[in-house]
Amino acid sequence: MRFFYDIFFIIFALFYLPVLLVKRKGHKGFLQKLGAVPEEVKGLDKPVWIHAVSVGEAVLAGKLAKAIRERTPGVKIAVSTTTKTGNDMIKKTSPGAVDEVFYYPLDLSFIVSGAVKAIDPSVYVIIETELWPNLISELEKKKIPVLLVNGRISDSSFSNYKWIGFITGKIMRGMNSLCMQSDKDASRVKELGAREEKIKVTGNMKFDEAISLEKAFSKSDLGFNEEDRIIVAGSTHHPEEKLIIDLFKKLKGKAPNLKLVLVPRHIERKEAIRIYIEKANFKYSLFTDILDKKREPGADVLLVDTIGHLKDLYSIATLVFIGGSLVNKGGQNPIEAASWGKAILFGPHMSNFREISGVFVENDAAIRVENAEELEEKLLHLLEKTAEREKLEANALDVIRKNQGAILRTVEEVEKYLK
Repeated sequence: MRFFYDIFFIIFALFYLPVLLVKRKGHKGFLQKLGAVPEEVKGLDKPVWIHAVSVGEAVLAGKLAKAIRERTPGVKIAVSTTTKTGNDMIKKTSPGAVDEVFYYPLDLSFIVSGAVKAIDPSVYVIIETELWPNLISELEKKKIPVLLVNGRISDSSFSNYKWIGFITGKIMRGMNSLCMQSDKDASRVKELGAREEKIKVTGNMKFDEAISLEKAFSKSDLGFNEEDRIIVAGSTHHPEEKLIIDLFKKLKGKAPNLKLVLVPRHIERKEAIRIYIEKANFKYSLFTDILDKKREPGADVLLVDTIGHLKDLYSIATLVFIGGSLVNKGGQNPIEAASWGKAILFGPHMSNFREISGVFVENDAAIRVENAEELEEKLLHLLEKTAEREKLEANALDVIRKNQGAILRTVEEVEKYLK
C-alpha cells in the first residue's frame, strides 16, 4: 500500500508545485520538507517531537512544550510545522520552551524513513488531527509511541476520512493514545478505527489560553477615544467584509461613537477590502501604520493588515463577531475573545468549531445568528441593552474557567510514554 500511496503523493506534488511557485510560498526551509533534517535537530537526545500544522497549533505546541518541560526538566523538545507562519510563530512565542523548530517532511516513505532515523524521537505528538500514513507507519515500525492530542474531527474531515477508511483505520490503530476534545470527537475516531482503550477525552487545550493573556493595546493606542464602542470582526472571509461594512454603516447612524476593527483571515485581500471601506465613505487606518506610530486620529475603521495580533485586539472590543461563519468557511475559534470576557456573535457556519461554539451557545455565552440581517439586529440590541451584553460577557468567562485544565491532562498522558 505504501508504494501506491507514494505514487499518488508524487503525482499530487508534481501538480501542486507550480501552485506553490505561483503563490510564492516556497521558502528556504523547503529542503527540510524533502528530508534535510537540520543538524541541530539531529543533535537532540531522543526529543519529544511535536507536530503543529500552522499558527493556531503552533501556539498550542509552545504551551504544551512549556508544560512538559516544567514537569520533566531534562527533556528535549523539537517542533515541526507545515507552514512558514507556523514556523515563525513557534520561534516567536516559545523561546526556552522549545529546543529546535523545523519543517515537517513530505509524507513519502523514503523521506520519512530518513527523517525518523535522523530525529530518533522518544515520542511523537500530533496536535489536533494531521494524519500522514507513511510517517505514522514508520514510527510504529520503530516502536516510537504516537499520540494524537487536542484531537478533533470536523464534519468535513469525518466524511473524507470515512471515504478512505482502509487508510484511516490503519493510521488510527497505529496510535498509542488519542486525546480528544469532546465525546463526539472520541466517538468519531472510534468509528474510524481507533481502539477504544486508547481513546481519552481530555478537553480542548485552547480553553487554557486565558491563563497567559496580557493586554497589549489600549483604545488610545489604536487612535480611538475611551468612550468609543468597538466592534472587532475577527478572521473574516469574502464576502463578509462587505456585509460587515454595510451593517456597520447602518449601526453608526444610531450609535455615532461606534468604531470597527476589521481583521481579515487573508491579509493579501487588503486592497479589495480597502475599496469597500472607501466606497462606504469611512475614514480608516491600517494597523501597520499604527505599529509604525503613524496613526491618524478620527478613523472609523481600523483595517488589520498583519498576522498574529487578533488575540490582543479582542481586548478592546465592546462586541466581537467571529468571521468565517456567515459564509460556509467553518468559522473560527471563539475562545480567545471569550477569554477577555467579551460578548460574542457568530453565524450559522461553525462546523470547524462545532463543539466549542455549541458550549458557548448552550451556556448563553455567545449568540448564533442566521444571516447578516439578524447580525445587525443583535449587534444593535446589545449596544442598547448594556445588562444583556454584560451577562454574555460574564457567561463567556465562566465557560472558560469551567473548561480549563486540558493542557495538564494532556501532559500527564505524554509523561506515561516518557517514563
